[in-house]
Amino acid sequence: MINLSEQDKFDGSNKLQDLRNAIGKEYSNNWSSTGRSRLIWVSECGNITHSIEVKSEYNNRKPETGIRKQPSWLTWNSMFF
Repeated sequence: MINLSEQDKFDGSNKLQDLRNAIGKEYSNNWSSTGRSRLIWVSECGNITHSIEVKSEYNNRKPETGIRKQPSWLTWNSMFF
């Protein structure tokens, strides 16, 4: 997949700004043990994000501790697509 920093230049979208504006918000995350995460950081270059798992109202799983690192395009897709 193409990095968001390159995609924004290519197609004129503003996906990196979407992510930066969403810091602190929860989103559906299929890679999380609870199915929910909170975005806590977007890298300076915009290609990496960090998130933490949060409790879900749909299951009683305990969130895993620690910060998860993933590509920004994957986080953007989870939040906005």
